[in-house]
Amino acid sequence: MDKEGEVYSRQIHILEGDVTGDHLGLNKELVESLTGKIDAIYHGAALLSFDEKDRDKTYKVNVEGTENVLELALEIGCPKVLYISTAYTVGKETAGAEVLYSAERSFVNPYEASKCEAEHLVYRYRNKLEAVILRPAIIIGDSKTGEADTNFGLYGFLKGIKILKKRSERKKNYQNYRIFLEPGVAQNFVPVDFVIDVLETALVHGRNGDIFNITNPNPPLQSEVLSIVKEVLDFPQLEMHPPSSIGDMTNEEKDFHDSMSIFHSYFQRTIDFPADNTAKMLSAAGKPMLEMDQKVLKRIIEGYLADKIRVSM
Repeated sequence: MDKEGEVYSRQIHILEGDVTGDHLGLNKELVESLTGKIDAIYHGAALLSFDEKDRDKTYKVNVEGTENVLELALEIGCPKVLYISTAYTVGKETAGAEVLYSAERSFVNPYEASKCEAEHLVYRYRNKLEAVILRPAIIIGDSKTGEADTNFGLYGFLKGIKILKKRSERKKNYQNYRIFLEPGVAQNFVPVDFVIDVLETALVHGRNGDIFNITNPNPPLQSEVLSIVKEVLDFPQLEMHPPSSIGDMTNEEKDFHDSMSIFHSYFQRTIDFPADNTAKMLSAAGKPMLEMDQKVLKRIIEGYLADKIRVSM
């Protein structure tokens, strides 16, 4: 850690709590000590589960937990709450907007539904405090270093392909392996450092009721992602086929596709996520909008695949 990082780290104070509890699980004395001393709250705590069996728990954490955060903000006199939602509150539709979506739409999973309902909750508090909603798309690694600390989303996909290659090498089986995806579908990946820039900028430039899509204006196609993965892993046997051509699969292909089943809806459609509000805010702050080209995407993918990870075979 550099000297600047050490200075900032000394200014960070960790308070352990629970968003599902009253006062977020903080004791009365601690809450009183925070009163009048907090300028803004970033609320990003959430249960990221797509599983239907977790619906009730997801609602409790993502909706009731958000209400608890808002109520604590009022209690301690915090004037601003920045709610970190998701671009996928758009549900099953393919045209997004920087507005509050109807909660009556169809959603892919309980996570999307809970985040949309939480957005409505945050929006209703606009007459009590300053509320800003921020919607990142699919967050990936740092655009400069490629560093990432997750196995979700893109990284679950990359991990699955890396396992597929290791199995083929172990069996000395160099047949072609099919990935059933639409090559022309785009995935809205956003580097984590860009997300942080937008979150930071919204602290000063975000106004009450603002909604910002933290999205990629030029998202890469699935065919482009797979081409980079094949190059980085030196795995030319990997082929992309449209889902309509799915027939008999090898055990390895079936294992891979079963492991990706929770993401199938996202693999099958391109969603347009305009980010005009975000671009204007960044411009007002003298910051650039995201420009993620093939070189940046390759750096991020290399940053993960080049790292030695343990996988169970």
